[in-house]
Amino acid sequence: MKQLNYRRLEGQHAIVTGAGRGIGQSIAQKLAAEGAEVLVVGRALGPLSETVELIEEAGGRAWALSADISSEQDVQRLTTEALDRWSRIDILVNNAAVFDEPPFLEVDAATVRRNFDINVVGTFLMSQAVARSMVSNRSGSIIHISSIDALGADGPVTAYSATKAAVVSMARTMTIELAQFGVRVNCVAPGFVNTDMVHKTSTPNVLDHMLNDFTRVPIRRLIEPEEIAAAVTFLASDEASAITGQNLVVDGGLTSNLFVMETLPESMIPLGQ
Repeated sequence: MKQLNYRRLEGQHAIVTGAGRGIGQSIAQKLAAEGAEVLVVGRALGPLSETVELIEEAGGRAWALSADISSEQDVQRLTTEALDRWSRIDILVNNAAVFDEPPFLEVDAATVRRNFDINVVGTFLMSQAVARSMVSNRSGSIIHISSIDALGADGPVTAYSATKAAVVSMARTMTIELAQFGVRVNCVAPGFVNTDMVHKTSTPNVLDHMLNDFTRVPIRRLIEPEEIAAAVTFLASDEASAITGQNLVVDGGLTSNLFVMETLPESMIPLGQ
């Protein structure tokens, strides 16, 4: 994808959770390319170090901390370290999430709780800790990565879908409370994205279809992680200064079509003729 030549986030400080691979890694790279220094956060330092290396090789600035965002102690530690280094946090991207569960009749309560602990409680803890600093500076942008699964069912992922709906709802409430302090809160809802997870769960034929002729999606392909990163960067920048409380859907037009007419045995009779 063509890169723009201007740096909208010059001198700003950003935290991206779940930044060791996929969408999170692309977001961290894009924020750094736009001038921000980025703290990449995840459970394992290995993948995070790779993200830092990619950013630095491109001339950006980044550093890494391992943390479990569902732990209050870990969240407090990483927030304190970020503020000790920077004195302020301008951008928070809550990307970390789990997506691994059996169908509804088989999923157990422990799995549901784990999904909520990371996807919802972790997002809450990170947001609250960082927002306290943003409020004191009377500026900041918080972006949750939600999903089109917050808008409708998409396979046997009951807990995951519920957590993403909760994240969208959380953003709306945060918006009402934080706007008066100059802090904006938004979500980006990806559709089907070309990540390792799609490759692992798709047969060669299915993957070829999704990459080259995805008929269910108007643009006929998967979304690239860089396209999600571009949407996040826009919402983080001053170009989106009047945008808050929104769930920006980046799905290639997938949710614009209820896909009812296409599944009928034959075409309906047109009106107005």
